[in-house]
Amino acid sequence: MSQPNPTAAPPQNTTTPLTPAQTPYFENGMTILLNTWPALSMAVENEFGGPDSADKRDWLCGAVADLFTSDPATDAEDLEDFLLQILSDEFETALEDDSAYNVSQRILLLRRQIAADDFSGANALSEFWEKNGRGKPKVKVVRQGGSDDEDEEEEGDVEMDEAPQLVAVRERVEKVVDEDGFELVQKRKR
Repeated sequence: MSQPNPTAAPPQNTTTPLTPAQTPYFENGMTILLNTWPALSMAVENEFGGPDSADKRDWLCGAVADLFTSDPATDAEDLEDFLLQILSDEFETALEDDSAYNVSQRILLLRRQIAADDFSGANALSEFWEKNGRGKPKVKVVRQGGSDDEDEEEEGDVEMDEAPQLVAVRERVEKVVDEDGFELVQKRKR
């Protein structure tokens, strides 16, 4: 799912605090941008942050909002560093692309638009989310070994209107130990 790009104008630093009327537009749009960020979505869907990965994503959205409240002059590099640190600490994920910087730029652009009372970007994100974003995972890694249906229902992260597309399955290779107690290296089945 590609993220919508409200405009192509490069983001600039925004030091103007948002008004109470503008803040919900920013928080909603920023949350949509983070929820549609493929790297974060994959980390949540595959529980890289453990079984509470969805809660960590929600916490991240609040932490980004708090970051701008405490320091309205946050720039794209600072936000990128913040996002990368959270991905590393909470989801044990290291990115090798520029997607964190791109998301940071989009968040800053959205904030700048809203600070200028231009809600077109926020409205476009909301429309995009209503049409495309809710509960439609693109990539899902499935672990073999079966899980209880009760566990899946408690997660509450994905509304299952249709079955997700399965992309990869990890298969566990049984360990073979020789008579001296050493584990033999096994070739993986392809």
